[in-house]
Amino acid sequence: MLSISCHCGSAKQTVRLCEQPSNAPQEISLCHCSACRHSTGSLCVSYVNIDRPSSVEGLVEYRSNSGTITRFFCATCGCHVFRRLESAPAIDSIPSTKLTTPGGYKPWAVATGVIIGLDAGNESSYQSNRARLMRYAKHINTASTKDGGLSSFMRHVENSGELEAVEDMTSPTGHTLTLEQDRPEEADRIKEREEVLNASCHCKAVQFHITRPNATSQLPRSNFPDLMIPYHTGSPLVKNPEDMKWWLRPGLRLDSDEHEAQSSQKGELRRYLAGTCACRSCRLTLGFEIQSWAFIPRANIFFHIRHVSSSEAGAGKDTHEVVPLDFETLPVDILMSYESSPGVRREFCRSCGATVFWRDRWRPELMDVSIGLLDADEGSRAETWLDWWTARVSFSEDAGNGRAGEVANNARCLIDGLETGLRVQGKWKARDKTQTF
Repeated sequence: MLSISCHCGSAKQTVRLCEQPSNAPQEISLCHCSACRHSTGSLCVSYVNIDRPSSVEGLVEYRSNSGTITRFFCATCGCHVFRRLESAPAIDSIPSTKLTTPGGYKPWAVATGVIIGLDAGNESSYQSNRARLMRYAKHINTASTKDGGLSSFMRHVENSGELEAVEDMTSPTGHTLTLEQDRPEEADRIKEREEVLNASCHCKAVQFHITRPNATSQLPRSNFPDLMIPYHTGSPLVKNPEDMKWWLRPGLRLDSDEHEAQSSQKGELRRYLAGTCACRSCRLTLGFEIQSWAFIPRANIFFHIRHVSSSEAGAGKDTHEVVPLDFETLPVDILMSYESSPGVRREFCRSCGATVFWRDRWRPELMDVSIGLLDADEGSRAETWLDWWTARVSFSEDAGNGRAGEVANNARCLIDGLETGLRVQGKWKARDKTQTF
């Protein structure tokens, strides 16, 4: 039995892993498909197969338009907890007797980020009968990312070995996800004359766009994030005494004629800083081990408010109103807000559960935006818009915090693998061994 919990504790319970042939460890796939990215806000997700959970009380159900997958997320903190398949997959390795319900064949899985560890009463018996519980095995559905997403940074996990990258759109459940199904509806996009980066959750209740840095982007005042200066070091530089606008970055040109050609437009700030986080709070409000954030000034975020026509004459002619992001005036039926710690709030979609923002009272004009929601032409990493910090995973030392045994070790190894891959990638791009502010 595994102990699981979301951040607020509403989903706390024990679940049972599906039995595997010959007591082999269950293989974990990191899915990068567009549907998973836009329904969670994460660049990749991971689940392990379980028997039917004892309770889904306090969880919101969200079923995809195709009707093949139902996702369950916490109504209070937004954490993704369970996934259920609504039609039978072609998987011989999963015992069907363990995955059936009175309503038919419905495999269940639990998000890996909510797993705390083995239930205390089962730990000793498990350890004596089985070598491993689960292992990271591969990246799947990387084709829809266009650029590989986070799979480009995660090639090796210490206790699992090399991770295979599967580029086709076939999920481990046998269901095929197509780009046409997953791509946000272009008809719902409002095209601006200026260059913008569109973003949306899976159900489209949350839609917004981001503009390029401008004069107002320079106005926020903020300490450095843990991503850039680890807080555990106690460095006085965290306070940002020189008031550096660290979230604004030089532009980038991707040259298709030369694979490695990337040139900075010196002096012109055209991008925003992006990075990864492994802190306990992000993990337990997201449901997965890796949260990817882009640091965007509130002044550069514009929401698209959908107005549904109520008249017969206007049927099918819904309109969008574009407004600057203002949490006080946004319609209340779009975002759910959760205070994860005093002065810190996280917003997620009420309908599909996608994590959208992180913000706090000390820097109210600078938002953390979930990168999984972005729709950049070049790919899921949006590298013409975002400058990825490759020197560190934020709060990497926190990966196993609040977890125990193999589960904690798996998390630490995964984050160590990501951090190593980021550093290798950063050196390759910059052609030096340092990353500066």
